[in-house]
Amino acid sequence: MNDRQEKIYKILNKQGNASVEQLKQEIFASEATIRRDLTQMEQEGLLIRTWGGAVSTGNVNNDPPLFVRSNANANAKNTIAKIAIGFLRDNVTVFLASGTTVARLAKNFHKCENLTVITNGLDTVGALSNHLSAKVIVPGGELYENYDLIGTLTESTIEQFNADLFFFSCSGITAEGFSSVDMIRLNIIKKMKKNSAKTILLADTSKVGKKYTYKGFGFEEIDYVVMEAKPNDMALRKALGKKLITTKVF
Repeated sequence: MNDRQEKIYKILNKQGNASVEQLKQEIFASEATIRRDLTQMEQEGLLIRTWGGAVSTGNVNNDPPLFVRSNANANAKNTIAKIAIGFLRDNVTVFLASGTTVARLAKNFHKCENLTVITNGLDTVGALSNHLSAKVIVPGGELYENYDLIGTLTESTIEQFNADLFFFSCSGITAEGFSSVDMIRLNIIKKMKKNSAKTILLADTSKVGKKYTYKGFGFEEIDYVVMEAKPNDMALRKALGKKLITTKVF
């Protein structure tokens, strides 16, 4: 997706729909260029073409593209990463599920030495690229949405490892537990969790109160939930109890 298409996506995401004429004026591109962009973006599932314009997909069970998730709630994700890095120690093995919050955490891994990191997230691999002392293991599999690896090959590789720590994120979180928009990614999370000594969920408060189609495992199977601040949802705070971490640990 180029910069022009990113602007189109943001406009549609904000107001729900837009005409070709509006997009042409706001993005300063020709009508032919806008129409080509809309056609390509529809093929990628980013919008729905209409007569004279386009509308947002408006499907709550679809994650936005990676560039949107990466830029959303950036300050909250940075705070979560700074808190969660306190769980890390030298000489440990870590599972990292794919996700933009997890990738931000991975950027701080240089603070520890001799880590073994197993991840299916290509954005996370990129975040670890300058950490020369870490051994990074990337399970093979099918490339999914251009930034993570999924499928039976990925899962069977994950099953061959045990980890001291497992970090993952979610699409939504309520007092009933966490949920995901994607069963495929949730399967990877479950595989990593099964072989991990300690499981840590990273969730910024924008995800509080949101419930999606695919239900994750319960809070009884999660050791800690790291958030940038205490959520206003009192039921969630009660359900998490001492598992909720919002300040630096250790």
